Amino acid sequence: MYYNDFCGLKLSALGLGCMRFPTDEDGKIDLVKTEELVDLAIKGGVNYFDTAWVYHSTESERVIGKLLSKYPRESYCLATKY
Repeated sequence: MYYNDFCGLKLSALGLGCMRFPTDEDGKIDLVKTEELVDLAIKGGVNYFDTAWVYHSTESERVIGKLLSKYPRESYCLATKY
């Protein structure tokens, strides 16, 4: 993974956007598949995650927060916006 220095942070050149998480047949975020996706990203060196309140009808922030909570907070950067 390539990293860039940004304001003293070492950010992965690739980030994981949370706008298009896998969904189930009801259109809800598929937690199992999304967890696999996040874990694979972390293992691949991704440490930048981007979400927003409006993604997935306001569920994206809650889900990514839950999934990232098993990792040390200093190991990733989380961007969110309104």
